[in-house]
Amino acid sequence: MTDITAAATPAAAPEPGALAAARSAASPATRPATRPVGPADLTLAQKAAIVIAALGTEAAVPILERFDEHTLRNFARGMSGLKKIPPETVQAALGEFLAKLTSGERTLKGGLHVVREMLGQVINDTTLTRILDEVDTPSLQNVWEKLTKVDDAAIATFLAREHPQTSAVVLSKLSPEQAARVLDRLDPDLVKRIVMGLTKTSSLDSAIIEAIGDSVSRDFLAGRSTSTSQRNPAEGVGAIMNYVSSTVRDPVLAHLGEQKPEFAAEVKRRMFTFEDIPRRLIGRDASQVLRAVDSDVLMQALKGGEATSPRTVEFLLANISKRMAEQIREDLEAMGKVKLQDGERCQAEIIKAIRRLEAAGELKLQAEEEAAEEDA
Repeated sequence: MTDITAAATPAAAPEPGALAAARSAASPATRPATRPVGPADLTLAQKAAIVIAALGTEAAVPILERFDEHTLRNFARGMSGLKKIPPETVQAALGEFLAKLTSGERTLKGGLHVVREMLGQVINDTTLTRILDEVDTPSLQNVWEKLTKVDDAAIATFLAREHPQTSAVVLSKLSPEQAARVLDRLDPDLVKRIVMGLTKTSSLDSAIIEAIGDSVSRDFLAGRSTSTSQRNPAEGVGAIMNYVSSTVRDPVLAHLGEQKPEFAAEVKRRMFTFEDIPRRLIGRDASQVLRAVDSDVLMQALKGGEATSPRTVEFLLANISKRMAEQIREDLEAMGKVKLQDGERCQAEIIKAIRRLEAAGELKLQAEEEAAEEDA
């Protein structure tokens, strides 16, 4: 049992004058010992403090971090009057706590919806989706994990023979980057049908998902020695479109706009590409972004962008030091041509760097709605 270094000292009742005088005159050796603090002496807040203190600092801190100010204030009041508590009182407080948890009056309900509600308060949507995918279909998890280790060309060959909806489910289980690489290897008309299938993956019955997983395991992964599902279809399509080449992205978005204009608009709101940087990145953050990528990657991205996204290139160079911008311009002028595919691959690395900095709280992108208002 963790040693409780803080426990309750109940307020003493006023003593009659003669008794108080007699005690004050008594020597320390003859004074009566203080009565040990028992469960009946503790307030509810003090009992709660004992339960938390019994966990030890390492385990208690994550709990305290989730308390709001009101709850922390109650905890502080309960804890502040505590001194050392005997083991039997600690046991009693813990026993009372456990008894309440297991009493018939407190029925606990489980299920993925409960997990989603609780974890949704403390982690972001992407992490929550990844965790729930692993919990929701544990028997299939190894299938999707193995799939991420298979060569992109092999996956593309397999999907070229499958129904577009099946391919959409498979791609939804890959990271956006890998899914984009696979799409780049497929016939453009098939890509359009697969992306349309991605708009429906969230509404598919779990039995269908499981059947597709079984088929992938049996017909594709079997004999091989070899992140995640997006529950929001628009978010999943948008994430993939961030990384595919413009030769694939532009016709796909045009096709989506014709078939499902509202969905296409939602996809575009969730996308963030190299071309979007001037609209959504705050100028003062440009130098931080450029420092976050390898110099060779940066130069290839900018050189490729001179032809496809000149506005982005100028925006980035205009928001760094004049000396650095001049040096980069000289180096770009001396560079040879960069293949479109190489330039877009390096531009995707810049986008990933921006997303990492955003996730770390080191920069903040303007919301798509704010950017649209400024353009207007």
